[in-house]
Amino acid sequence: MRVYGTVEIEEMDPWIKKFNEQFPNIKIDYNRRYVYGTPPPMMKAVQSESKKGITTADIVIASTSPMLQFQNGGLLDEHQIDSEILSKFKHYNQWWIGFLAIPTVQIMNKDIINSDNIPTQAMDLIDPKWDGKLTTHDVTLGTYGAHFVQKLKDLWGAEKWNQFINGLAKNNPVRFGLFDDLTDAVDDGTCPIGVNALLHDLIKAKDEGRSVERLRLSDIPAMSTSNAMAMTKAGKNKEDAKIFMEFMLSDEGQKMIGNSEHTVRVPGNETIDTKYSISKILPNEDVIYFPDQDAFPRTQPDLDLLKEKFS
Repeated sequence: MRVYGTVEIEEMDPWIKKFNEQFPNIKIDYNRRYVYGTPPPMMKAVQSESKKGITTADIVIASTSPMLQFQNGGLLDEHQIDSEILSKFKHYNQWWIGFLAIPTVQIMNKDIINSDNIPTQAMDLIDPKWDGKLTTHDVTLGTYGAHFVQKLKDLWGAEKWNQFINGLAKNNPVRFGLFDDLTDAVDDGTCPIGVNALLHDLIKAKDEGRSVERLRLSDIPAMSTSNAMAMTKAGKNKEDAKIFMEFMLSDEGQKMIGNSEHTVRVPGNETIDTKYSISKILPNEDVIYFPDQDAFPRTQPDLDLLKEKFS
């Protein structure tokens, strides 16, 4: 069985090993693939291989925003996962399930940003004094960063959102396609504020003693996207794919993810008791998931606007 995914190989290998302890006859060929861009290269690979009739992925693993493009492109098969399993997850539809949560926060360089200049709300970031000093996941790609910013429109309304977008664009935030680069830029002070960063990257950076801290803005709640799993229509190993997905979604699989050694991963099941469960790393916070299940193509005009403003 072939899996295309964005999870690092050194993270996925122990999970596959654990899976094979129970299902030794299901051999998994895991291919790590990037998804940046619209359409994502992973999606184009599945399309091309399917068209040629050659072996392609049985399962794809990617963040939700590119997964919506897979769905809209007609490349996914309905997973038919039991409702009892699905009831433990908040971010899913009939095509994909968010088995990993990717909480998103704002971060700052704690040695540069102090009580004298710390922003307290999102609109503070459009002050001209932050020109060239902000960084964000590249909102022109139409993926994670763009969907994060677009979700703020649902929370704030169009008037405030448009004011924020125009002001943010004028402040020329440095855009990165890789989150490691974003965290590095905040840590080394090149861009002392990160508009959207991964919480698990922040946790790892703090554990390493780096100069990063969470920046709490009163009008941006804790938000999360997901790494989602889905079965492809062109995959030839449907039963094996379903078994693997059910294992990763099971309590055992979710505990394995949340207690992974040498890495920080957040299980999609918020109620599971692990080291990195959302209830542990975001205690007493209501997490809002993005993008919505109907985000594509509903949000396309906003994504086009972001590409225009920030290019």
